[in-house]
Amino acid sequence: MSVKNILFIHGYSETSLGAYFDFPRILSGDGRDYQEVALSAFDSLDDTVSIDDLAFALEDHAANLSSKRNWDFRETAVICHSTGALVARRWMLNRLQAGARDLPSHLVTLAGANHGSTLAQMGKSVLGYLQKALMKHMLSVGKRVLTDLDYGSDFLLRLNREWLEAWNGCGFVGKTFIFSMGGDVLGAPGENEYFNLFWQTSEPGSDNTVRISGANLNYTIFDADLTTSPPSLSPNVITPRVPHLVITGYSHFGAQSGILGNVHTPGDAPMKAVLDALAVTDLAAYGALEASWRAATDTWGNQHPERAYATAVFSLFDNGGAAIDDCFIGILDGKTNASQSSLDALSAASGALAPHQPIHNDVQTASYSFYLRYDEYLKSSPHVLHVEAHSFSPLLKYQVIELMQPPPPPPHLVAANEFTYFRFKLPKDTDGTYAMYQWSPTLYLSGITWDPPSAPFPTGGMITLPPRP
Repeated sequence: MSVKNILFIHGYSETSLGAYFDFPRILSGDGRDYQEVALSAFDSLDDTVSIDDLAFALEDHAANLSSKRNWDFRETAVICHSTGALVARRWMLNRLQAGARDLPSHLVTLAGANHGSTLAQMGKSVLGYLQKALMKHMLSVGKRVLTDLDYGSDFLLRLNREWLEAWNGCGFVGKTFIFSMGGDVLGAPGENEYFNLFWQTSEPGSDNTVRISGANLNYTIFDADLTTSPPSLSPNVITPRVPHLVITGYSHFGAQSGILGNVHTPGDAPMKAVLDALAVTDLAAYGALEASWRAATDTWGNQHPERAYATAVFSLFDNGGAAIDDCFIGILDGKTNASQSSLDALSAASGALAPHQPIHNDVQTASYSFYLRYDEYLKSSPHVLHVEAHSFSPLLKYQVIELMQPPPPPPHLVAANEFTYFRFKLPKDTDGTYAMYQWSPTLYLSGITWDPPSAPFPTGGMITLPPRP
């Protein structure tokens, strides 16, 4: 699968083709035989536009490239930055699900927001609107796109589950070579100093916009089975692994350190990684590059343990599939005997947790995300996952769940520089809402009353009442 055409896709809030910096020039030069390079330009700042909308629009333009310019996407590489990775992945899944065979030959995500961004909620705040008004002279921030970018959003949960199923079901194997990479610094000295004012833009293990774990296309989804004793977790892991590389010394954007902006020659680290990815034409080379990048990233993690974090996203639903809004989730150090009390559990919260955790999704209210420094997490193994929910009603109750995470050497439930999703479907005890009475011709029906909320009703089977006196 040699590359003949290249399609670039930019990220959120871009309003200039200058967002691509020198990438198109470099990839068009040096005697490379690419026929055409296309640059995407889309509006992500309209408050009503979603990433799904942008993916459908991309399909319209991709169809035009095929019909009017004779593009064969089986010989086309798609190179994305930031939110552009989500647009491309949603578009590819749409094509795959529609039965299309002409998927791109390569997908390369540069600092892709593959699992969201910590800045999503801040971008929808008054501060976000003010920043767009002052810097881009706009009165909108792309509220729908930012909602999609929030950790644990319906869009991200759906996308990453469908993507994992497609990947493991060989939907992409042999059709598209897929790569992810990201930077590891907040920015060059003196560049974007205002980022230091906000914790969302100065998280360790981040490039100031996307976490290193958030760029990684290797991730795991756990489905909890609460019918077993003890409750169990079934993992779904990306297999085979996607080549992923941490490119040290690069931030999300900026001319001095940006993963796009600070690239001027084919030898610069981000461009070299892209060229190595585009040179892959068979599964053997793909596996070899994955092993090489994984070794380099592991070495980076050993050298910079203070930047190696894991992200865990929990989504809670009842047995009817409805989101559970009021809950407590704790990742607890296993050395503590956590009781069934949320206050006791809170006091046992893992010391590996970063500040400002968990982050509660403000739209998909059943979703909570945790950010953990991985070396500290290993020191305090094993851990306990403590999950409890409340219904605000005396008639409905949930069972408190505690799951023990295994100690070394078995694999942990989270991994350095990766995302892990946990989906809990909590059985809800609804018996208190319902009763059953045995009817009799002599039964005085109007004398049998209930007065909510003074219930619960009697339970334990059909109730037989004495006949009317």
